Amino acid sequence: MRPGPMRHRVTLQRRATGTDAAGGVLNTWEDFDSRRASMDRASGVEVWASAQRSGRVPAVFRLRYLDGVVPSMRLLFDGRVYNILSAVDQEGRKAELVITAEELVEEAP
Repeated sequence: MRPGPMRHRVTLQRRATGTDAAGGVLNTWEDFDSRRASMDRASGVEVWASAQRSGRVPAVFRLRYLDGVVPSMRLLFDGRVYNILSAVDQEGRKAELVITAEELVEEAP
């Protein structure tokens, strides 16, 4: 894996729970790891069509392998939040992790 294309910084987060002062349950996100990654989107037409249908924009992130990444996590990139759909060890050698994710697109009022 060549490091050149990995020019973006991404942060992986996992869900965390705690309690507030009144004893209520708080659901928050905590940082799991921060890494360099490359990011690819589908073509402009595919992104537009996907966002129109579902309000979600697909993306693929490639980074050095990291154990423990699961679909219940999320990824932060460029001020945006992506829900992780899958995390696959690309070649089975624990060298590259390919994360398929989707950005939730907010609807205009």
